[in-house]
Amino acid sequence: MTSLVRRSLVSVPLLLAACGDDERESATAGAMTMTGATVTATTPGITTESVTTSSGTEAPTTGGSESGSSTTEAVTTTENTGGIKFDLGANDLGETGGPPPGNVCKVQGDMDAIGDCEMEAAPDSFAPALQWSFGANLQSMVTPLVGNFTDDNADGEIDLCDVPDVLFVAGPTIGYGQICELFVLDGATGTQHYAIPTSESLSCFATPAFADIDNDGLPEIVAIWNSGGTYRLKAFEHDGTLKWTNTTDGGQYDQFYRETGAVAIHDLDADGDAEIIFNHEVYDHNGVLLWAQTNPQPGELEASVGVDLDGDGKMEVVTGHSAYRHDGSVYWEKYPQVTAQAIPQIANLDDDPFPEVFITSGQGLWMLEHDGTVKWGPATPTGVQPAGYLTWMRPGTVHDFDGDSQPEYASSSSAFYAVYEGNPATVLWQSQVVDSSGAAGGTAFDFLGDGVAEAMYADEQNFRIYDGVTGQVVLTQARVSYTLSEYPIVADVDNDGSAEILVVSLSGQPALQVLRDAEDRWIQARRIWNQHAYYVTNVREDSTLPTTPVDNWKIFNTYRTNAQIEGGGLCMPNPPG
Repeated sequence: MTSLVRRSLVSVPLLLAACGDDERESATAGAMTMTGATVTATTPGITTESVTTSSGTEAPTTGGSESGSSTTEAVTTTENTGGIKFDLGANDLGETGGPPPGNVCKVQGDMDAIGDCEMEAAPDSFAPALQWSFGANLQSMVTPLVGNFTDDNADGEIDLCDVPDVLFVAGPTIGYGQICELFVLDGATGTQHYAIPTSESLSCFATPAFADIDNDGLPEIVAIWNSGGTYRLKAFEHDGTLKWTNTTDGGQYDQFYRETGAVAIHDLDADGDAEIIFNHEVYDHNGVLLWAQTNPQPGELEASVGVDLDGDGKMEVVTGHSAYRHDGSVYWEKYPQVTAQAIPQIANLDDDPFPEVFITSGQGLWMLEHDGTVKWGPATPTGVQPAGYLTWMRPGTVHDFDGDSQPEYASSSSAFYAVYEGNPATVLWQSQVVDSSGAAGGTAFDFLGDGVAEAMYADEQNFRIYDGVTGQVVLTQARVSYTLSEYPIVADVDNDGSAEILVVSLSGQPALQVLRDAEDRWIQARRIWNQHAYYVTNVREDSTLPTTPVDNWKIFNTYRTNAQIEGGGLCMPNPPG
């Protein structure tokens, strides 16, 4: 494995430099040889398929396994040699770091301090390869999630020294009104730990969420279930046992929209007790309905989120059309201006200290001030005219894509994925995609730690990685989906100190693919992604919720992206130059 290099002589170790005698070797023991842009796996017994790199060469990777029930296993690219190997990295003199700060198995503070981000991979450290896949005979159109649910090192605790797990909703055949399983997979190998079975009637299209909702130090999963055609909430313990079943709902809009919604979990009123957001409804941690708002324009694929817009220490619930205070009272409403179905994204996208709400809607793109004042919109910067609510209503991403220390924002239409900057939106770059059937989204991550992020997007036919500055396609990986609101995510799923990418598929490929750098040179991402409306500071790496989280736009100014971790804290790589 090629070590990361440092930009300074100061040696700051990765957060997970070692975990004592219970370490598990990384699932990267199979020999890998590099020839130009071609990665050849020489592990015995592994079949290969192709990942296309920007040079046009084919990088063979592993094929999928036969799957289709809760007893399936994943195909991995390598043999399991017994545990994670934590790379200390090296400085410019070749010296490795010393002991990590504090207890490496536990969260340090709120995990919201900005580190020096000294870790940086070599400029040519971008050779994506398939680490493992799961579900050759399964289908999925739901964003996967990552967190720690199992005690892998058998020390009696579930913590950051265990291998993260992947939560994955899938079924042999998926569709409206059908039910699916929720699989919990080992992040290093794809081996199934357990599955929440179809007897629990979970929706195939709604995105679950997880967090420690009862303050027991362990994550609980909150998913959407089909209660005779009405979609409600179910909570499960970390081991998959049923915790509670919700039997009431707000009943304010068509069940079709509830079936495709997304759960979010926040401590809205800063009282140390979690609340659960489901579209335009808020529940307590026991599934009891606290309040529901009549949405003037209900929407499929809702992804409501909790953020503190006005700085009073308590969160507002932001939807694609409105914002409500933690108690359900109206903060602002934008109907009838935003009349189509819509998805919100939160970041500071102008020169004032307050956040903006970037809205992707069926009408086009909007930008609202934190108090709901319309800055501009609807806009269609790539020239694609609205032709139905799905043309522009896609989950968006905020990140510094070009290394200028200013946030850009990205989203797609049915024909183009684009990165925008400024107010109103100016196209930084755009790339043609195929996605007229649904509403797929994207993410971004600085894999090399050089201050410039790569963009990722998955349309109906392919998953692609783009250079954040130019939009040049640097990887194409086949996948097939009608696309709902699913999008690829980035996390360190195997605890090896190097980020991985997770992407789902409906057919033609295994339902879940996990991609890594062939030599594990990418910098380390957080080991958690807990909900569709994900932002870094809302949840600690151990799934607990800060009572008063630091506003994400004041530190990272990102949305639907993950952060680098180093030395016990979160950080953003320094801009280039």
